[in-house]
Amino acid sequence: MKTIMLGLYHFLILAVLSAGLPFGSADSTNDNRPVRLACAGDSNTKKGYPQILQTMLENQGWHDVTAENYGIGAATILDGTLRPYVESDEYASLLRSEPDVFIVMFETDDTYPDYWDACEGPSDEFRWSYSDLLETLRGLESQPRILIATPLPVYPTRAGPSRRDNIVGVREHLIEDVVPLIREIAAESNVPLVDVYGHMEMGEGSRSSASLSHDGVHFKRAGYERMCRAFVAALRELDL
Repeated sequence: MKTIMLGLYHFLILAVLSAGLPFGSADSTNDNRPVRLACAGDSNTKKGYPQILQTMLENQGWHDVTAENYGIGAATILDGTLRPYVESDEYASLLRSEPDVFIVMFETDDTYPDYWDACEGPSDEFRWSYSDLLETLRGLESQPRILIATPLPVYPTRAGPSRRDNIVGVREHLIEDVVPLIREIAAESNVPLVDVYGHMEMGEGSRSSASLSHDGVHFKRAGYERMCRAFVAALRELDL
């Protein structure tokens, strides 16, 4: 009998692995327990991708999942801007939220030339401020998991004429400065990275997401759905 049960156990393991599903993933049982996500970010978060993410997870078998929105328009990691995130009410609420997972995605507003170019040593300040945010979240008593994301790409040709030059500057700083920085910070901090930038630029059939942006910076629902597929894949890997 022991041999039979052991063989059955090995069979079940092989069945799960062959399906490409990690234990505890959304497509297994999720243990039927609540899972709370807290999404921190700028206007691309504020505009509602957390609700889209929650719906996707529910449709893929997650039980009792909530994705809470702690985004705020124009939020930055850098200090000395219109809206540093750590000085906002949303940040204070985020720290009280006690989720299972934080999803952190900022950076676009940091790269506006009026901020990035005016800052003395912007890369160093950005790295320090971002790392400090991660340490604060890690230090919470609830011991949440953390996912950090590279920002969504921007598309100057989709922006209005009055904003186009500014968005050109944003795109240059994203490509040359911030996206590489986020990848480095993730590796140094040993925090899982969701490469939203790469996923949106070339992630699905080598098709850029430019047509999914309505103003060069923000996206139509189809664009946020495409982004959320990257988050779903990353959440599966956390084995919640």
